[in-house]
Amino acid sequence: MQDTGIVRRIDDLGRVVIPKEIRRTLKIREGDPLEIYTNKEELILKKYSPVASIGGGAKAVADELAVVTEKTCVITDCDAVICVSGGKMKDYIGKNLSEKFTEAVRGKKSLLVSRADGGTVIPLVHGDDLSAENQIIVPVTADGDCYGAVMLFDKDKTARFSSHEVKLAMLGAGILAAGCKE
Repeated sequence: MQDTGIVRRIDDLGRVVIPKEIRRTLKIREGDPLEIYTNKEELILKKYSPVASIGGGAKAVADELAVVTEKTCVITDCDAVICVSGGKMKDYIGKNLSEKFTEAVRGKKSLLVSRADGGTVIPLVHGDDLSAENQIIVPVTADGDCYGAVMLFDKDKTARFSSHEVKLAMLGAGILAAGCKE
């Protein structure tokens, strides 16, 4: 990305307005957390992802969910894929989420989709449909804010997710949400 700069004044409450064009380019939405730090004479604003900051904890949750459910597990923040376990999808890590997936996650409702029941699987990243037959998406929410999602999916046309697998995905999202609050 090209370096961009603009001069802004600070108001009497210490606020600085970030122009809409910059927010759109960086996909900064209202309510998104920003990390503020200094470097010599620079003030730096950086997008902050609580799910990504958990680091190894998110990967451990994904690994255990994949082992216990025997499904592929993907953990995301609200912008990109954080980690993947149980499938050959390592190249997805760091990719931006599709608009439909982001919209579904920000809706803060869990989704259970099966193509066999006439459902439409939500694409994870732009231009890829996962070729999944069944999908669970559980948002990671804490204190009313959405920080990401836990997704389980499989490619078995004859299988359906059990209520236990749904609850395990919810448990994983709950563990990540607790980590986001710390």
